[in-house]
Amino acid sequence: MPYPFTFMFYNTENFYDTENDPLTMDDDYTPDGFREWTYVRYLEKLQKMTKVVRDIVAPDIPDIIGLAEIENKSVMTGILDSLRNNGITGYSFIHYDSPDERGSDVALIYNTQTFTVKDSKPITVRLPGIEDRTRDILYVAGKLKNDETIHLFITHFPSRSEGREKSERRRYFVASELRHEVYRVLSSNPSENIVIMGDFNDTPDDNSIDEVLGAKKKFEKIDPLKLYNLLYPRYKKGIGSTYHDGWQLFDQIIVSGSLLLSENIICKPEFADVFNPQYLLHFDSRGQAKPNRTYSGNYKGGYSDHLPVFMRIMLK
Repeated sequence: MPYPFTFMFYNTENFYDTENDPLTMDDDYTPDGFREWTYVRYLEKLQKMTKVVRDIVAPDIPDIIGLAEIENKSVMTGILDSLRNNGITGYSFIHYDSPDERGSDVALIYNTQTFTVKDSKPITVRLPGIEDRTRDILYVAGKLKNDETIHLFITHFPSRSEGREKSERRRYFVASELRHEVYRVLSSNPSENIVIMGDFNDTPDDNSIDEVLGAKKKFEKIDPLKLYNLLYPRYKKGIGSTYHDGWQLFDQIIVSGSLLLSENIICKPEFADVFNPQYLLHFDSRGQAKPNRTYSGNYKGGYSDHLPVFMRIMLK
């Protein structure tokens, strides 16, 4: 009888501790900083994170949790402590400090009972001719309980804060580096299972995802050496994960064709979705639903400016 194994990815919206790190631009997220980021607010955010983890694939809990906008190991320890204090146990995490000047990293939480880590490393992306640093890509390889290996890539592409077109070449470059690392794995064994989760700051139709990374959007003829965007069907229905002049699907889960064709794993596009319960939404004065943010001009006390995405696979 097949049994489930679940993934989630969540851009947590500036999940910082309250300590001032002299090596990063985290001053705003301190008690005396612009955001007035107090320990009480930090604890509230931990509780909100715990609620999302508990609810997203209930009655199960995620086996793999990819995260973006995590400041450091202290925050990761805080998340695990909060989960444990609420009866959610058995997790460990992987985090590397990246070169990002804001100290904003990606990280991974995993269930030690269902996933055995075999390898992990940060993949440093050096943007050519650009002084700005960007976040590492996190690579983790591990074994499932049915002895299948999964190769995970957690990523957070450069933002559009300077405008879509001006920042586009940065996302192209990160997509190219990610594609190279993926095909390095597949070149050694074309049947390896790849899962990419992240905030791409682009939609499935944008060139960084569609052309550079090469994530396919149709599932009729699966090629084991190609990548496939599992959330594209949701995107075509107008479902988004963040709001910028309308809902945008920036948070995506992309898998290798070899995973879709696996004899020991059942993986289908309909197994992936955006998690959007009402408590993760805020309705503005016009009745427009948007993410229930931690900050929007000032402190709102919400969850994040992104909605989490998730995927179930079934292990044979």
